[in-house]
Order: sequence, then C-alpha cells, then structure tokens
Amino acid sequence: HMAQNAALERLPMTLGYFRLILRVFGADPQSRHLLLENTGVSERDLLNPAAEISLFQQVQQVENVNALCGEGWALSQPELWNPTAHGALGVAVLSAPTLGEGLIVLQRYSHVRAPFFHMHMQSHRKNVQLSYELTAELDEPQWRPMIEIAFIAVHAMCAAVLGRAPHEAQFHFACHKPAHASRLHATLGDLLIFGSGINKIVLPQSWISMPSAFADASLFERSLGELEAALERLETPGDLRARLERLLKTMPDGRLNAADVARALGVSRRTLARRLQLAGTQFRNLLDAELKSRAAAMLATSSLTRADMAERLGYRDATSFSRACRRWFSQDAPK
Repeated sequence: HMAQNAALERLPMTLGYFRLILRVFGADPQSRHLLLENTGVSERDLLNPAAEISLFQQVQQVENVNALCGEGWALSQPELWNPTAHGALGVAVLSAPTLGEGLIVLQRYSHVRAPFFHMHMQSHRKNVQLSYELTAELDEPQWRPMIEIAFIAVHAMCAAVLGRAPHEAQFHFACHKPAHASRLHATLGDLLIFGSGINKIVLPQSWISMPSAFADASLFERSLGELEAALERLETPGDLRARLERLLKTMPDGRLNAADVARALGVSRRTLARRLQLAGTQFRNLLDAELKSRAAAMLATSSLTRADMAERLGYRDATSFSRACRRWFSQDAPK
C-alpha cells in the first residue's frame, strides 16, 4: 500500500475536480471536514487558482466520498460531468470543428486532467473505440467513480455535438455489475456492458465527421495552447526547478519557506516536493545554495557585521549564521 501511495504522489493533478467534488458534497462543515480528511489539502490551497495536487490526494478524496455517500455518487450531480467541469479540455472538445477532432484532443490531453489513465482511440470501419488504460495501480472502488465521470463526460460531449442523446454509444466497464447499475443505465443508456477486459467506449464511425455546433477556431486554438502548456509542465518537472531558482534569486532579505514558494509557483507543498524530487533535488538544497551565494557576496564586498548578515539571510541569530559559514566556506563569519 505504501508503494501505491508513493506512485500516486508522483502524478500531479489539477485541483479543479477536487474543488468541484468538495462544493457538491461538502455543503455543511461536517461533510466538508470529512471530504478533506487525510488529503493534505488546506483551505489556502483551495483558494489558489493555479494550485496542483497529486493523484494520491485526489484518490484519498474519492475514498472519502465513497465513505460519505456510498456507491454511485458520481451519478447524482450533473455538475460533475458537465463539459465546463473539465476546463480547457471540455472547451477544446466542444469548440473543435468536428466530434472526431474533439476526440483526438481527448486522446492527447485527457491525462493532463486525469493522470490515472491514458485514452487511446482506434478507428475501425464501422466504429471508433476509446480505450481507457489505467496507468496507476488503483483498487476498483478508487478508479470506478472516476471512470464513471469520464464516461458520462464523453456521453455529454457527444450529446452536445449531436444535439440528441447518443443512444448508439456503448460503454464497457472492466468490473462486475455494481449495485447502482440501473442508475448508470438511466444516465448512459441501454448499451452498458460489465466485466469487460478494459474500460472502453464504442461510438459509430459515422459520428466522427459530425460538425460541432459549438465550433470556434479562436477558442479551440486558445484552449489547445493552454492544454499544451499543461502537458509540458506535466512532462518536464525540471521546469519547476528553474522557476524556483529564479524566484529564490529575486527574494528580498530574509528567506522564503517552502509554503511561500509553493504558493508563489501555484502548486501545493506536496506537489513542489514531488516535482523537485523528479528533477533531482530538494527545496532546502536550492535555498541553501542561494543563501551561500548571497553570503559569499556579502563577505567579499560588504562591511556588514555578522549580526547584520545573519538578519538579512533570515538566520535566527549570528551563531547560526557562523555555523552555516563554516559548512560553506570552512571559516567563521566576521564579527
């Protein structure tokens, strides 16, 4: 279980779904507390529009909702699968010229919003198959609600483009028939198959060329740009290191702590630590390197006292600063 948690910690995820689930099911203080329990997400994180969490934190919230609301909670709130709930991804799918081009967007970018799976699209003579390959080791109660939301979102997107319910769409679940299957039928239609080898959706080939009534070239390009930037952040954790080093170089006297830095970079502390680990470093190492650089400059050019230097670098006292100088330069700071 610890190995699973560590793997989930390495996958960054938007806070969008987390906030939405909290708003839908956490209307009273007690429910809100239960939904946040053991997630490590603070109220301050929730107020940061650019913050990220890890998949581990999202899965923990899903477990909390399972305990609070029981099976089938994803079916009870249309807000959860409305295309707008999926941010730039939902906008790009609907504003694409055709349904087929919207599905290509899903294939390339869906894991930016939901890093626990990769969607693969295969085109055949009569149909198109969207397969959802799980990329994290999740138990069924953990992945099933998120797959349900993903399937219902595709159902809603197809309905928006077609202008009617997509009755011909087939939804295959890689699990046994759940107790809330009748509610799934009411939402997704009659063509539900349980016990499949993989979670997948099968759509008629004739839908692929269907033009979207919401097609908007400008909106499509802007949302693709946002998704591409998000994909780059996901795949290049080293970029965060460079941004952090630039931030540390511009910090005023004193020092920034990890919480301040995470907030300034638009990520959670947990995400900051994870992405720096992937980049081969830790926050304290980068901070120490910047403090050493500043101390060297002060020692070379300044007439400041040891106490003044200690204060400018954020040390509690001059003795702590002297210890740092012995570690950095094998010498004490001047009196």
